[in-house]
Amino acid sequence: MTNDVESFSITKNKLDPDTAREVYEIGLPRLLDVYARHDIKCTFYFTGEMAELVPESVELVTEHGHDIGCHGYDHSHDRAFDSMSLMEQTAELEKAKNVIGEIAGRIYDFRAPALRINESTIRALEQTGFNTDSSIASQRFDGPLTFGSKRKLKWLVAPRHPYHPSYDSVVKKGDSKVLEIPISAFIPSYIGTTMRVSPLILKVLEKFLFVESRRTGKPIVFLFHPNECLDASSGITPVRRADNPIEYIFADVLRHALKSRNLGVKAVELLDDVIRRAKDAGFEFVTVQEYRRIAK
Repeated sequence: MTNDVESFSITKNKLDPDTAREVYEIGLPRLLDVYARHDIKCTFYFTGEMAELVPESVELVTEHGHDIGCHGYDHSHDRAFDSMSLMEQTAELEKAKNVIGEIAGRIYDFRAPALRINESTIRALEQTGFNTDSSIASQRFDGPLTFGSKRKLKWLVAPRHPYHPSYDSVVKKGDSKVLEIPISAFIPSYIGTTMRVSPLILKVLEKFLFVESRRTGKPIVFLFHPNECLDASSGITPVRRADNPIEYIFADVLRHALKSRNLGVKAVELLDDVIRRAKDAGFEFVTVQEYRRIAK
């Protein structure tokens, strides 16, 4: 179970300091309670901005015994890692790592905001002391419903098992020291959004992933956000982020409508069901670093 912790408001469709506080006061307690009831440990990827705005949120997660990772410094769609040079990415990682590490101690795990990375990301991670990444979603296809969708087409040819990426291509095996642990997917992805948009589609995908894992030993990686545990706010006009009209229609309007489904308590209940099904199927839960040690 992996969790991306950021100040993004699903209802407002923008980064929001008030949402950061709500994630700490409402979202994280609801989520941590689910994990505590099931006695499982997870990895939480924090943005540096979230750690700066509400440092208590990092402390709360560590007090519950979970691992802390890095989700970049902020979640701005115009500061995506796949649009940055090696030097820019290294600086961004150092900035985020210093902020988060000051609270949580040394961190080794990374997941890019919006899962957007390029070939320079692997070198940047090595240079800043990270040893895992979980930004690739093998065989996931979002079409135009996400920012950076054209660059994410390469996910369709990415290895399904954890692998060390090549320095020439993040979707090919190579000699890097970073272990890529892909988010589970097969067209739709095994994430909270899919779970909330269509619990039925998630269950069908889940059955496939469970069978695949039993046959091949491939780990299953679920992605969730504590802001999904926040109740939807009414009467709010979402912010437009995309300049391109087509991207605005799909990545802002349609995607926002889908992502706004089953938020709050309903999301918590659906997540609880996901965990119960996995436990009933005999799966064990480990953090990213625990899996890295197992894989070695």
